[in-house]
Amino acid sequence: MPWSRRRLIVAGLAALASRAQAAEESPPQVRILFLGNSYMATNGLPAMVGELLQSSKLLAPHIASYLLGSYKLEQHATDPNVLKLLKDGADDGKPWDVLVVQEQSIISSLAGIDRDAQQYMSGGLSKLVALAREVNPKVLVVDFQVWARHESLWAKNSPEALSTGASPDVAHARIRQANANAVKAALEKNAGANILVSPVGDFWRLVHDMYPALPLYAEDGTHPDMLGTLLSALVLAGSIGGRDVIELSNWVPPDCPVIQFERVKKMLLDHPEVFKNAGK
Repeated sequence: MPWSRRRLIVAGLAALASRAQAAEESPPQVRILFLGNSYMATNGLPAMVGELLQSSKLLAPHIASYLLGSYKLEQHATDPNVLKLLKDGADDGKPWDVLVVQEQSIISSLAGIDRDAQQYMSGGLSKLVALAREVNPKVLVVDFQVWARHESLWAKNSPEALSTGASPDVAHARIRQANANAVKAALEKNAGANILVSPVGDFWRLVHDMYPALPLYAEDGTHPDMLGTLLSALVLAGSIGGRDVIELSNWVPPDCPVIQFERVKKMLLDHPEVFKNAGK
């Protein structure tokens, strides 16, 4: 399978073995629930993932989300609204095939070095995995790895940026380690669970290093601009549906130049090793 660490369990995806066959038949449906905060809410990331999947004609998505500013995984795991969403399933009454979860950005960096923060992050993820598996034991849980803040915030000695590490590179390394540790801990507590890290932050770093002029960041240096959200959505779509979904997706937001979309899409296709090494 593309990006071998990924264990794709969405029902009916065996039909994707042949693109020609997939084009002739109705694409399999996939039900995806997003749990996160402003990193997901900005520019409507869940809907964007749905548009990309739909445009590939390989998957027919049902999308729902529950996104609150600064929310952490532990808060999601104890929120009655989340519990109801997990229990009720998608709009067609069927269980979620995929659960995409995103930890709060500062917790994501602190958890790379602080034991209490790591236990907090890992605990929240483990609880959400267990809750989702009560309804669908085969649910795929996708851990959204966030990105480090823009380097300009360190130049300004931003206390918030400095709290995530001494530099963007340090912050990224901490975020990467924290997500890998959280998934490992969740797997230990949920034997047989299907969990993977979606390397959103890894691709942000790669694209920003190679094309620093591309507008991934909003003016605050923390949240995504439209292209940053589109990049994140492409990575998540690839984590859920595989390389073919990225190759065949052609939906572009009205506010995003097509040339920018093609450039970040090519980065994903040219670097499958980033997906392969996610969570390691």
